[in-house]
Amino acid sequence: MRIILILLTTFLNVSLTAQVLKFTDLQGEKPIGKFTSYISKNGETYSVGDTLSVGSPSGVNGQFLFIGNHDFLGTEYPVTTTAINAITVIKSIYVKGTKKIGWKAAFQSSALVGNYSYFIEEAIESGEIKGKGMTSDEALNELKRAKDKLDLGLISQEEFEKIREELRKYIK
Repeated sequence: MRIILILLTTFLNVSLTAQVLKFTDLQGEKPIGKFTSYISKNGETYSVGDTLSVGSPSGVNGQFLFIGNHDFLGTEYPVTTTAINAITVIKSIYVKGTKKIGWKAAFQSSALVGNYSYFIEEAIESGEIKGKGMTSDEALNELKRAKDKLDLGLISQEEFEKIREELRKYIK
């Protein structure tokens, strides 16, 4: 009985302190809390413990514009191209910004080649972080393949419309 009570108390504490941050929550006042998940602009859910991979730099001369690297003391330094394809584990989700410029969801993650912090929406849009969904180009290519299948009579118009609707959220 005592073990059940301890487990129930632990579960309730985790449930009450864990919060989901949504992209739509970033409008207006700063969301406050300990966030364990984030629902992005395109509807993908990212949670503490999930793995993501580093993509390619989006800046000139191979610079990462949206990913910062920091050591255990918090000192930031540039992310190098050795980080490309590195697998990172999301360690925390938090809100950063100001009332004047707006609020953004930021992630802190760790990998064998460094500890990273980044604004998730910008990092995914730029391709510096490979999100759970597709890039705009990947979705467009998939839509073109579906159109070819439709033209060849391999799928129905209804199946094509369903695919197009699913891919629409990724295409910019």
